[in-house]
Amino acid sequence: MEEYKERAVHLLSGGQKQRVAIAGVMAMRPKILVLDEPTAMLDPRGRREVMEAVHKLNREEGITVVHITHIMEEAVTADRVVVMEEGLLVMEGTPQTIFRKADQLRALRLDVPAMVDLAQQLKKGGLKLPENILTVEEMAVALCP
Repeated sequence: MEEYKERAVHLLSGGQKQRVAIAGVMAMRPKILVLDEPTAMLDPRGRREVMEAVHKLNREEGITVVHITHIMEEAVTADRVVVMEEGLLVMEGTPQTIFRKADQLRALRLDVPAMVDLAQQLKKGGLKLPENILTVEEMAVALCP
Protein backbone atom coordinates (compact mmCIF):
# COMPACT_ATOMS: atom_id res chain seq x y z
CA MET A 1 0.00 0.00 0.00
CA GLU A 2 3.10 2.22 0.09
CA GLU A 3 2.44 3.40 -3.45
CA TYR A 4 -0.80 5.11 -2.35
CA LYS A 5 0.45 7.04 0.67
CA GLU A 6 1.11 10.31 -1.21
CA ARG A 7 -1.93 10.16 -3.51
CA ALA A 8 -5.12 12.10 -2.89
CA VAL A 9 -7.95 9.75 -1.97
CA HIS A 10 -10.27 11.17 -4.65
CA LEU A 11 -7.73 10.12 -7.31
CA LEU A 12 -7.81 6.45 -6.30
CA SER A 13 -9.97 3.90 -8.10
CA GLY A 14 -12.77 2.18 -6.22
CA GLY A 15 -10.66 -0.95 -5.80
CA GLN A 16 -7.70 1.07 -4.55
CA LYS A 17 -9.91 2.89 -2.03
CA GLN A 18 -11.23 -0.43 -0.75
CA ARG A 19 -7.69 -1.80 -0.45
CA VAL A 20 -6.57 1.31 1.45
CA ALA A 21 -9.57 0.97 3.79
CA ILE A 22 -8.75 -2.70 4.39
CA ALA A 23 -5.09 -1.78 5.02
CA GLY A 24 -6.23 0.78 7.61
CA VAL A 25 -8.22 -1.86 9.44
CA MET A 26 -5.32 -4.32 9.17
CA ALA A 27 -3.03 -1.84 10.93
CA MET A 28 -5.11 -2.62 14.03
CA ARG A 29 -4.10 -6.31 13.72
CA PRO A 30 -7.55 -7.91 14.04
CA LYS A 31 -7.89 -11.68 14.26
CA ILE A 32 -11.16 -11.55 12.34
CA LEU A 33 -12.08 -9.26 9.46
CA VAL A 34 -15.78 -8.87 8.58
CA LEU A 35 -16.43 -7.46 5.12
CA ASP A 36 -19.96 -6.56 4.06
CA GLU A 37 -20.19 -6.41 0.26
CA PRO A 38 -16.59 -5.15 -0.12
CA THR A 39 -16.74 -5.26 -3.91
CA ALA A 40 -20.13 -3.60 -4.36
CA MET A 41 -20.09 -0.95 -7.07
CA LEU A 42 -16.58 -1.90 -8.23
CA ASP A 43 -15.67 -2.74 -11.80
CA PRO A 44 -14.23 -6.22 -12.49
CA ARG A 45 -10.65 -5.00 -12.08
CA GLY A 46 -11.41 -3.32 -8.74
CA ARG A 47 -13.28 -6.42 -7.59
CA ARG A 48 -10.29 -8.59 -8.49
CA GLU A 49 -7.87 -6.25 -6.66
CA VAL A 50 -9.94 -6.31 -3.48
CA MET A 51 -10.46 -10.08 -3.56
CA GLU A 52 -6.74 -10.70 -4.13
CA ALA A 53 -5.93 -8.49 -1.12
CA VAL A 54 -8.48 -10.30 1.05
CA HIS A 55 -7.23 -13.76 0.00
CA LYS A 56 -3.65 -12.70 0.71
CA LEU A 57 -4.61 -11.59 4.22
CA ASN A 58 -6.30 -14.90 4.86
CA ARG A 59 -3.50 -17.06 3.44
CA GLU A 60 -0.41 -15.17 4.53
CA GLU A 61 -1.54 -13.46 7.73
CA GLY A 62 -3.88 -16.19 8.96
CA ILE A 63 -6.72 -13.72 9.45
CA THR A 64 -10.22 -15.14 9.53
CA VAL A 65 -12.35 -13.38 6.92
CA VAL A 66 -16.14 -13.26 7.09
CA HIS A 67 -17.19 -12.11 3.64
CA ILE A 68 -20.81 -11.11 3.11
CA THR A 69 -21.67 -11.03 -0.59
CA HIS A 70 -24.34 -11.54 -3.21
CA ILE A 71 -21.68 -12.18 -5.86
CA MET A 72 -21.49 -15.95 -6.00
CA GLU A 73 -18.21 -16.03 -7.95
CA GLU A 74 -16.64 -14.52 -4.82
CA ALA A 75 -18.11 -17.25 -2.63
CA VAL A 76 -16.59 -20.14 -4.62
CA THR A 77 -13.15 -19.53 -3.06
CA ALA A 78 -14.42 -19.69 0.52
CA ASP A 79 -13.62 -22.52 2.89
CA ARG A 80 -17.22 -22.46 4.08
CA VAL A 81 -20.39 -20.87 2.70
CA VAL A 82 -23.39 -19.91 4.81
CA VAL A 83 -26.70 -19.02 3.15
CA MET A 84 -29.19 -17.00 5.15
CA GLU A 85 -32.74 -15.91 4.51
CA GLU A 86 -34.39 -13.27 6.67
CA GLY A 87 -31.78 -13.78 9.37
CA LEU A 88 -32.11 -17.56 9.47
CA LEU A 89 -29.47 -20.07 8.45
CA VAL A 90 -30.85 -22.15 5.58
CA MET A 91 -27.72 -23.83 4.18
CA GLU A 92 -24.09 -24.24 5.09
CA GLY A 93 -21.16 -26.20 3.76
CA THR A 94 -18.30 -26.08 1.31
CA PRO A 95 -18.80 -24.18 -1.95
CA GLN A 96 -19.00 -27.54 -3.75
CA THR A 97 -21.80 -28.69 -1.44
CA ILE A 98 -23.75 -25.44 -1.56
CA PHE A 99 -23.55 -24.82 -5.30
CA ARG A 100 -24.60 -28.39 -6.05
CA LYS A 101 -28.00 -27.17 -4.78
CA ALA A 102 -28.48 -24.63 -7.56
CA ASP A 103 -32.26 -25.05 -7.69
CA GLN A 104 -32.57 -24.37 -3.94
CA LEU A 105 -30.39 -21.28 -4.29
CA ARG A 106 -32.51 -19.98 -7.14
CA ALA A 107 -35.64 -20.59 -5.04
CA LEU A 108 -34.05 -18.29 -2.44
CA ARG A 109 -33.61 -15.69 -5.22
CA LEU A 110 -29.84 -16.14 -5.27
CA ASP A 111 -27.70 -16.49 -8.34
CA VAL A 112 -25.30 -19.35 -8.87
CA PRO A 113 -21.77 -18.93 -10.23
CA ALA A 114 -21.73 -18.55 -14.00
CA MET A 115 -19.74 -21.78 -14.43
CA VAL A 116 -22.32 -23.75 -12.43
CA ASP A 117 -25.00 -22.40 -14.76
CA LEU A 118 -22.92 -23.17 -17.86
CA ALA A 119 -22.14 -26.69 -16.67
CA GLN A 120 -25.84 -27.38 -16.11
CA GLN A 121 -26.70 -26.13 -19.60
CA LEU A 122 -23.93 -28.19 -21.21
CA LYS A 123 -25.06 -31.30 -19.32
CA LYS A 124 -28.64 -30.75 -20.51
CA GLY A 125 -27.20 -30.65 -24.03
CA GLY A 126 -25.65 -34.07 -23.50
CA LEU A 127 -22.06 -33.17 -22.62
CA LYS A 128 -20.56 -35.28 -19.86
CA LEU A 129 -18.89 -33.10 -17.24
CA PRO A 130 -17.64 -33.76 -13.73
CA GLU A 131 -19.69 -32.56 -10.79
CA ASN A 132 -18.79 -29.41 -8.89
CA ILE A 133 -17.38 -27.19 -11.61
CA LEU A 134 -17.28 -23.77 -9.98
CA THR A 135 -14.60 -21.72 -11.76
CA VAL A 136 -13.47 -20.87 -15.28
CA GLU A 137 -10.27 -22.81 -14.62
CA GLU A 138 -12.20 -25.95 -13.61
CA MET A 139 -14.41 -25.63 -16.69
CA ALA A 140 -11.36 -25.29 -18.95
CA VAL A 141 -9.81 -28.44 -17.47
CA ALA A 142 -13.09 -30.33 -17.90
CA LEU A 143 -13.51 -29.26 -21.53
CA CYS A 144 -9.85 -29.53 -22.56
CA PRO A 145 -8.29 -32.31 -20.46
